[in-house]
Amino acid sequence: MTSSKSSNSVEAQDTTSSIKIDPGTVNSKFCLQKATTSLNVTCYGSSSAKTPIRYLEEARSLGYMLARRGHICINGAGSYGCMAAMNDGVLAGDGHVRGVIHEMFLVDNGYVGINGKKLLRRGSSHQVFENAIIFQNKDHVANDDECVDSNTTTDYAEKGLIREIHVAGGDDLQERKKFLVNNTDAVIVLPGGPGTWDELWEMACARHLNLNQLPIVCVNVDDYYEPFRDMLDRAYYDELIRLPPHEIVHFASTAEEAIRFVEEHDGKEVNDADEIQYTNKQYIRKCNSPWSNLVPAFVTGAAFGVVIAVSLIRR
Repeated sequence: MTSSKSSNSVEAQDTTSSIKIDPGTVNSKFCLQKATTSLNVTCYGSSSAKTPIRYLEEARSLGYMLARRGHICINGAGSYGCMAAMNDGVLAGDGHVRGVIHEMFLVDNGYVGINGKKLLRRGSSHQVFENAIIFQNKDHVANDDECVDSNTTTDYAEKGLIREIHVAGGDDLQERKKFLVNNTDAVIVLPGGPGTWDELWEMACARHLNLNQLPIVCVNVDDYYEPFRDMLDRAYYDELIRLPPHEIVHFASTAEEAIRFVEEHDGKEVNDADEIQYTNKQYIRKCNSPWSNLVPAFVTGAAFGVVIAVSLIRR
């Protein structure tokens, strides 16, 4: 059973690495120019090996464009799904990537000595982190001299480091979630499962409570996040949330649109005048109740029935 599982793991990772980035994206003016300011961008997304190709393609494009624009991509370092495709994209774009994992996922404690450095075995993390330098919370390490203090991240980045692994401790994933958004400038969310939803909802809640001003963007591939948008609309219509939905989460059709949004809103409040204002009337038009949808159908059906009945009588 072990060999079978290992085979499936390799196959899943090969699937993401085989996805090609559109030549139009590679040669686009957007990718050929660095952004004015380098941002720390936290990215959430699926870690499932069964993630549909259309989601993986957008994830890889996201990683590649973040790299080419000079941004730091922060993610969960996963080997499968959108996270893997995203990391493949960062690697293809020769970018700076920061993976955040929980210490429970380290293999043999994860340490090997090469040239005097403390490096991390890949374990459950993506192959892009094969030789990443570790940054670990000292509260969860027996010997302080066996780790690099997370406060020195900036120093390493200035020396050209582009592969980092940050290891979180604790009895659950709360510390890991904090590490993912520590000093981040924006959040971009790809399609994902419950873990992704949890991270997204938590950041949306913090944004609504004015605990941060971070731009949060869902890459709405194939309308994946329409139910999430509908829930926000409904909550605003029912006066359960204070901020209009577009001030909490922005929805983008593509990875490029998402990156453009976070670049434009770096350090700015997300309350654009040109955004759609969610009023009660707009919500009613968008989200009619099942009964109101049935009325036109009933009237149409009744009219058609009358026409048929009249034609039969005349015969």
